[in-house]
Amino acid sequence: MNRSLEQILIRAKEMNKWVPVKFLVKYDIKKVDLLALEDEGLILIKRSKSDGLMLKLTLRGYHYFNH
Repeated sequence: MNRSLEQILIRAKEMNKWVPVKFLVKYDIKKVDLLALEDEGLILIKRSKSDGLMLKLTLRGYHYFNH
């Protein structure tokens, strides 16, 4: 995963916020296998009517990416 993308998700986790995927396109989010990360328990994925697909790191994901 792109280091900038990791930092965005880490900061969002620290603020307890969800990040819309549409704002992460410029960080090559399309190259990341989100379902695999969800299966590993590193991220949560939800659908929002207003913002579409949204991501949030789990506590396990926070510790994994915040090395």
